[in-house]
Amino acid sequence: MLTHAHDAGTTRHFSTDSTPESLRAQLFQREMQSLFSVGLAVRSPEEKPLTADVSGYFGRNLRFAAIRFSPHSTASTRTSNSPESRLLVSLHKQGVAVVSQGGRESRIEAGDIFVIDPSRPFHIEASEIYVHSVYIKPCALRQLLPQFDTLTALAIRCDHGPGAIFRSVLDGLFAMTPTMSEEIADDMSDALPYLLAPALRNLEKSSDKSATRLKALHRQRISRFVRDNLWDSNMDANAIARGVNLSPRHVYELFSEDDQPLMKSVWKERLNLCRRDLAEPRLQARTVGEIAFTWGFSNVSHFSRAFKAEFGTGPREFRKAAQGRMLEVLADTRH
Repeated sequence: MLTHAHDAGTTRHFSTDSTPESLRAQLFQREMQSLFSVGLAVRSPEEKPLTADVSGYFGRNLRFAAIRFSPHSTASTRTSNSPESRLLVSLHKQGVAVVSQGGRESRIEAGDIFVIDPSRPFHIEASEIYVHSVYIKPCALRQLLPQFDTLTALAIRCDHGPGAIFRSVLDGLFAMTPTMSEEIADDMSDALPYLLAPALRNLEKSSDKSATRLKALHRQRISRFVRDNLWDSNMDANAIARGVNLSPRHVYELFSEDDQPLMKSVWKERLNLCRRDLAEPRLQARTVGEIAFTWGFSNVSHFSRAFKAEFGTGPREFRKAAQGRMLEVLADTRH
């Protein structure tokens, strides 16, 4: 780690490049907690160990960092409930991330800003990204905007309005780091919540309608994915989440108000399709097992038990009865 002290605080730089791969996430988490008072649990794909390069400013009150990441996921350690815990406010310069907290989920692209409270559960799934992040004490923002907890993990668009103002301030903040005095740093620290609050308040006006539309869109995407993949016996909530690029937790939350859980509805839909095919005369040459496998059941015995529990009769008995009814209909038409 490189450290440079001057009368405006301390600039810090650290990189994981020279750290053993198995210890990189641990190093990053320790430094982020020590420097910026944010508790993070970071994971990277097994095939691509974490790489992170951080250039930060650590002042008496003002703290911010430029961070370049390889693909990774980040979650809360849930241990940062002390008064020193700070909010993560991130401006994406490059790359894409999906952030979620409190039942909200947003896709963050270059030029967007989002706020996360690391003291509460959250999740971030990111590609290779470059961000400018500033770490703000929550008490100051809460005084200005008591309801800010309901606005975390939402994308603040920065092409116009208050979001554009806050983005330009962050860009200027990073540019002036080498010459910033401690007094100016303190003033900027005091000013940032006042500049962020209008961007969040502006977001609040449209967040309810946008959240409702987004929820409906996500449910449609999930239903379409499920319908197209009912044949896949490995389809579970995690596979669905990967297929629609959402977190498993968010997928469950989207269907939490339904009469039955998501995966139970998947199994019910599979059983209904099997019942339809068992009653179809044109499919008489196909065995019960073949029909079950077609619709995602990998075990015939389990399928038979589930079918009987759902419809009150076994699949073979159901098919025989359906064929009998069909013969009766044919006989009646001949007379």
